[in-house]
Amino acid sequence: MDEEIYRAIKAIAARRGVPVYRVVNEALSLYVNLHCGLTTETEEGANNRVYESLLRDPRYRGKWVAIARGRLIAVADTWEEAVQKMRDFVRRERVAHGVVVRVGEEAERVKIFSSSLEML
Repeated sequence: MDEEIYRAIKAIAARRGVPVYRVVNEALSLYVNLHCGLTTETEEGANNRVYESLLRDPRYRGKWVAIARGRLIAVADTWEEAVQKMRDFVRRERVAHGVVVRVGEEAERVKIFSSSLEML
């Protein structure tokens, strides 16, 4: 690997607080998707897809859920419990977009945390 490129990747990883291999894997994944003509789903899009799938499952109706990184992080009975689980997740991993929402609620009551996840 080119030394200059490696230093740049290492700096990106340090700023994001993730291991170098994660940045390399993401870069390779993007390259493969671009090369093969596939579209890359955004983190927000992945989170929304997960939420929409929960709407079809009656087990989650009325429950508070925390969603990040395109996966269900937690299911809770209260807003406070769901937010705490999201906080715990944010402490372990850096995320760009996360959602804490009561499944089946009207859109205007959905709570979305984006760039301010650190403030949870």
